[in-house]
Amino acid sequence: MTPQVRTRNNLTERGYLVGTVEGKKRFPAKGKLACRACGHTPMIEISVDLWNVFDVIAIHPEDAKVVLVQTTTRPNHSARRNKILSSMEAKLVLLAGVNILVQSWRQKAEGERWQLFEEWITLDQFKQAPHYPSNVRDLVEIRRKEKAPDLPPGSAFRFTPIADVDLPF
Repeated sequence: MTPQVRTRNNLTERGYLVGTVEGKKRFPAKGKLACRACGHTPMIEISVDLWNVFDVIAIHPEDAKVVLVQTTTRPNHSARRNKILSSMEAKLVLLAGVNILVQSWRQKAEGERWQLFEEWITLDQFKQAPHYPSNVRDLVEIRRKEKAPDLPPGSAFRFTPIADVDLPF
């Protein structure tokens, strides 16, 4: 049983309505040739978390509490916490009043019960990152600049229309 299944079961037992918010992406496997007989291309599948951070959403109808959860094994707990704390989206989630929880699982010895460790992430933990945006507009601008940096005034990318280029064919 995966840590995510354990988390889903744990939160359901505590009265939460639980759903998975991680998706799967499939890509052709690099360096693998298609099957000669049928043409099938080997694929790889990777998991993609919501905003690259969250695996599960849990809503407690009686308490009107919404929680986004990152679930993992105990040895990876601190790496997952750091992943959340390096996420600008996670800060905005907390500003919106949604709770963030890291749940990690470990089994001390084969056959023993699995133990749960929980850590709630708070807005205070983001004080080390005052440059993180406090609204979506600023986040969108940061992401835009990551993709297309601002150029100095007066400069521009050179664009040559395809009709003006001599093609070799």
